[in-house]
Amino acid sequence: SMERFAALATAPSAVPRAAVETVVDAGARAALVDVRSPGEYARGRAPRAINAPLFDNDERAAVGTAYKTRGRGEALVLGMAAAAPRLEAIVERARRAVETVATTRGSCDGEEDGEIDVYVMCFRGGMRSSCVGWLLKERLRGARVYVVEGGYKAFRRWALERCGPTRGLPAPRVCVVGGRTGVGKTRALLALRAKGEQIIDLEGLANHAGSAFGWVGREPQPTSEHYSNLVACEWHALDASRWVFIEDEGPHVGRCSVDPLLFERMRNAPLVLRMVAPREVRLHTLVEDYATSELRSHPEWMPTMRESVDKLVKRLGGDRVRDIREKLEAGDFTAVAEGLLEYYDGLYDKHLMSKRKDRRAARAANANAANANANDDACSVQSFTSSTTEDEARAGVVVDVNCVANASGGLDEDLLVRDVLCAVALFECEGPNDPERA
Repeated sequence: SMERFAALATAPSAVPRAAVETVVDAGARAALVDVRSPGEYARGRAPRAINAPLFDNDERAAVGTAYKTRGRGEALVLGMAAAAPRLEAIVERARRAVETVATTRGSCDGEEDGEIDVYVMCFRGGMRSSCVGWLLKERLRGARVYVVEGGYKAFRRWALERCGPTRGLPAPRVCVVGGRTGVGKTRALLALRAKGEQIIDLEGLANHAGSAFGWVGREPQPTSEHYSNLVACEWHALDASRWVFIEDEGPHVGRCSVDPLLFERMRNAPLVLRMVAPREVRLHTLVEDYATSELRSHPEWMPTMRESVDKLVKRLGGDRVRDIREKLEAGDFTAVAEGLLEYYDGLYDKHLMSKRKDRRAARAANANAANANANDDACSVQSFTSSTTEDEARAGVVVDVNCVANASGGLDEDLLVRDVLCAVALFECEGPNDPERA
């Protein structure tokens, strides 16, 4: 009977269970099969999970309604009838996932042999994942199959807590990379990563640059729920003995909300690097980031740019928006960038920087004073005593890093990386130790 099958499939001995952290730690070395409905999967999922839904959205709703109104037995009959036609497809999807993992693992470290771990996830780690787990255990060769204990609900709970002080786990020190629009903060982060440094690219994960024009050249944004899952896994993968560089952001990147626990760490970062660049370099960077010929070739680029400019009318006024629109239509993108810098500079100064906590301002000011005479070792790095609204609002030490142009007029990323690492080294040698390091 259906009841007997359900009892066998969900028995503790049928398919072994795996804890959420085990699944996260496995990463790309294992296959993760999410059997929830497409709608559930779209709202949020564990990174790298493939969707092999047991029910579509309507079927899931119907089974749920049957369970509530007609009981477990009726729901099981309805569910099995709905799921039966797609069981072979689920097995095939899982098999392809295993093959992909085996290929990736072999190319990375030469481990072509050995069984692949397969983790099956539904919402609570109950009927859906147990039944599919049992099926995959019977059908997949060369794989060890596990059901994720607690399912996506447990993973989500883990993700919401991971960026905080989780069970006394050590955490890397955060270095916030700040500065006005166009100084090349994201470029600095990516250049640091290319040099082997740890970063969390909040804008890259959000598919948005965090401004009215942040959509340019990006794929659609994830949901806030999925975004926080991505960020949590990025944080979990960091080496706690090293620094992590994170771009200065407000509580939202486009429509994605920054994890509140990570945002709190950023607000209390022991070191803040404020990038300072000449206006010419900033304009060059903005045009390269938002108005290259490749970006402009997209049929939606110009209409969406017009729409984005028009949305600023309440902040800039009708005359200034019309002037920027005219320059946009004329193809004078440097002038467009220059017209927008005044607005974004004011927004940065007034909103983003003034929201930082003053929790450790006195300690940071004293430490900065002690560093005032530090040798800059020929780097474009400047330590100073807090004297501006931004510095007073910061919880940690604020250090200027002066950006310079390369031969083509753009940002000299190699020199910038050198100066950023020099600033960190100076802080470690002469700056205050961070008593709040997790």
